[in-house]
Amino acid sequence: MNILMQQTNGSRQQDIKLEFTGNWFIDAGILGFVNLMEEVYGWDLDTLQEMIAKEPEKLCYGYFPLAYIYYNILKTESIKDPKKPSDNIFQNSTNSKNDIFDKCWEFVKKNYLKEGRVALSSKYPFFYFHNFLFFQPRRKEDKQKKDFLQILGLEKAEAEAFKYMDRTFNKFLPSGEKFSNISYTESLLDAPTLERIIPLFGMFILTFPLAFLSVRSEKDNTLFYSPDVEFTHKVNKKLKFLLERKTKNESIFDLSWKAVVDEITEKKSQWALENMYIITYKIGGNQEILDVEYIGIPKLQASVLLDDTIREHLNREVRAVIGPKEKWWLLEEFIKGKPLYPIVLSHVNSALNKNTYLNFQACLSSLIIEANILNARSKNIKVKRSVLFSDDYFDNYKYLVNKIKEDERYSSYYSSLIRHISDDDEIKKRIARELITALRAMDKNLFLNILLKNLNEKKELCSNNNFNKWIFEKIIENDVSFERYGLVLAMNCVGG
Repeated sequence: MNILMQQTNGSRQQDIKLEFTGNWFIDAGILGFVNLMEEVYGWDLDTLQEMIAKEPEKLCYGYFPLAYIYYNILKTESIKDPKKPSDNIFQNSTNSKNDIFDKCWEFVKKNYLKEGRVALSSKYPFFYFHNFLFFQPRRKEDKQKKDFLQILGLEKAEAEAFKYMDRTFNKFLPSGEKFSNISYTESLLDAPTLERIIPLFGMFILTFPLAFLSVRSEKDNTLFYSPDVEFTHKVNKKLKFLLERKTKNESIFDLSWKAVVDEITEKKSQWALENMYIITYKIGGNQEILDVEYIGIPKLQASVLLDDTIREHLNREVRAVIGPKEKWWLLEEFIKGKPLYPIVLSHVNSALNKNTYLNFQACLSSLIIEANILNARSKNIKVKRSVLFSDDYFDNYKYLVNKIKEDERYSSYYSSLIRHISDDDEIKKRIARELITALRAMDKNLFLNILLKNLNEKKELCSNNNFNKWIFEKIIENDVSFERYGLVLAMNCVGG
């Protein structure tokens, strides 16, 4: 268990505290443990920390197994209306680990037995434990008790799954066979070795799935993770609250980022966002782990996303057929550091062919953001150095955010002037198709020839100095990001 025990001032006094380890798998289990105890007993993180400091034995060997069994039965409905354990059931117990567990098991036998076994089930959200010991339908109460004693370290581990924390126990962990050519694999996964690092580590492997939220479906599991247990707990708790109150028209991704950014804004902590990760996975029909993603948020993206307006514009789903995928969350791709231009190009082309509605604002913001990032990188612009914890420490990349917003206002207006190139919508769509063809070919000269040829037919627009200045600055003189601004022009011919 990641209850860190440290000696203070040379004394034997133990400073016991629940903290993350820096290993996301174990940390997810720790968060799942926190969630479980709050769900069953109503203890917030501060209360839990007090319990850990004052009565760790009662927490680990009494309250935890009771909460775990009750919560499993409640969620899987293996027993109707199971009796909820009291939050003071062990108040008058001794501090003997075995006495505490025996009292726990008496409550279990009295309230949670069905057909001679504890009514544990591997249904959602426990389904990737389908093959694990005490979830087995034929596993009777006496053996289930022994399983718990072993996983809590009250008896010597006999089962291989307890001795070696590998894929037998959880499919996120490696297998000895898969890494048989690595001599140290088993030694690192040896239970005594893990126990020296993380006492009662088995608890956190069992609570791992309880850290995740089902954002889109029961098979889709998402966790917002940072190295700080308090921050991570608050963000995921707020997200759960928002998901439970989600209206039909609210997007899940929008709610997810509202939870994250609200907490960050409250702390004024760009650091938290930079050090935050999105971890997602799905469970296949055979308890297979599918589509595991571990997405970090780079410093640049973190800085840009802290701006409410930019984040709102990017937080949109657009239709763009690229390979087998047809729908894209622009914000998600931006966080991953993926280019948005191909998505916007495909989306504009689909709108031009009347296959979808053009999401003009989201596309405009995506292109301007990407153009400014490319321009900044090409000029090797350095962020002004600032002293740690100074007033401007959290203003890193602020110059870029301001430039993006200014450029979006500027480019939005001047690029829109091309709509006056004709009063005929079909002519404007024909021009848009020709411009997009040139962009697909990455041919700047062809793009300019098409543009100038059509502008010459509209003398009033052709003589507009502000419009010409914008084209000269953003396209003619721009070899770094002209495609982005060129696509902005084409978009205006499609509509918006």
